[in-house]
Amino acid sequence: MAKTKASASASIGKSGRPEILTEELARKIIRMIEVLPDTDEQVTWSNIVAKVKQKFGHELGRRVLSTKEWGGRALIAEAYEQAHAVQRQLHSQGRIRTNSTMPRQALQARIETLTAKLKVAEQTIAELRVMQYDKLDILRATHFDLRLEVETIKKQKPEKA
Repeated sequence: MAKTKASASASIGKSGRPEILTEELARKIIRMIEVLPDTDEQVTWSNIVAKVKQKFGHELGRRVLSTKEWGGRALIAEAYEQAHAVQRQLHSQGRIRTNSTMPRQALQARIETLTAKLKVAEQTIAELRVMQYDKLDILRATHFDLRLEVETIKKQKPEKA
């Protein structure tokens, strides 16, 4: 049986190893690259390769990231160039933004609220500790015979035979 030209070309892309660097993964990498100048991290290929490995678990080299094209455009390389230009502009203007990303601000607010809750909890624990010491001190200062107390309790409860 002979394969038709259309079915032969369709099966060509199916054989071999599945492609790791898909367009969807590339879009995620592009979003990550665009954020680098805002987080005050150096826009370098070594940083990008390390972050891709850390975040997505794929060890993709600089050559793969910079040369892979979709629709005739090297999307990751373009994003790198734009982010690098933004970083150079920020450095030349002397406006290096620190702590300007929303996640950091949200985390700082969360840290402040948790610190306040911790202080309240520590104060409550200190008050409870003082109350417990007072109760223990009262018991220690009270002189009574436990054997007599047990006998009194036994007399109050009628024994069932």
